[in-house]
Amino acid sequence: MIPIYVCDDELKFASRLKKIIQDQTDIFAFDMGPVYLCGNPQILLDEIGERKGRAVYFLDIDFPGYENGFELAAKIRNLDPRGFIIFITAYGNLAMEAFRYRLEAMDYIVKGDNAALRKRIQSCLGCIDQRMRDESGEEGYYYSLKILDEVRHIPLDKILYFEAAGRNHQIRIHMEEEIIDFYASLQKLQEELGERFWRCHRGCLVNIFRVSRIFMKKGEIELDNRERCVMSRRAKLVIPEELKAKL
Repeated sequence: MIPIYVCDDELKFASRLKKIIQDQTDIFAFDMGPVYLCGNPQILLDEIGERKGRAVYFLDIDFPGYENGFELAAKIRNLDPRGFIIFITAYGNLAMEAFRYRLEAMDYIVKGDNAALRKRIQSCLGCIDQRMRDESGEEGYYYSLKILDEVRHIPLDKILYFEAAGRNHQIRIHMEEEIIDFYASLQKLQEELGERFWRCHRGCLVNIFRVSRIFMKKGEIELDNRERCVMSRRAKLVIPEELKAKL
């Protein structure tokens, strides 16, 4: 599920917008939600920074006492390079500003009656749903990683495993032809990546689709590139169903 954020300081409209979005996700069974309301741009940025995942953002343009919606979107884009941004505002004459900021926004919707708003939101959510389905096909999902000023979008099927590599949350991504070091929590990675990756050891998160064999007596897992990872006693008790045929 990809979360949805509504950031608008006008609470009455934000609540109406939330209901429209929730209704559309329910009716069309889009794999999105829940919908979160936020009237303060800084609180939203803090939440995105802690969560570190892809999301959908419906943003107002005008925040009295705070930065404008375009500057907020630029900061969101730095934290979530592959997120989906939709502007919803009463100011129809500012649409070109979204292009000036080079934000790659999905849409710019002017506030109006519920029917028109619902139609545009349905279109946006439908496009997002289709794009997510396309990405889960031949190329697979991606893990987005920011290193200095570079953002890497690494296909999950290219990743063999994540390894805890020393102190201070240093993580090492092992791929067939490349190894990348960065800083993160292995526990948060496990929560973010879901069942596709298995915690075979407290210091190792392995891609179950790259496992070729499991050696129970040796306590080892062999990947399809012949590399091996250690398997803990605890992991032996919770082997994923998809891997039991590899025993």
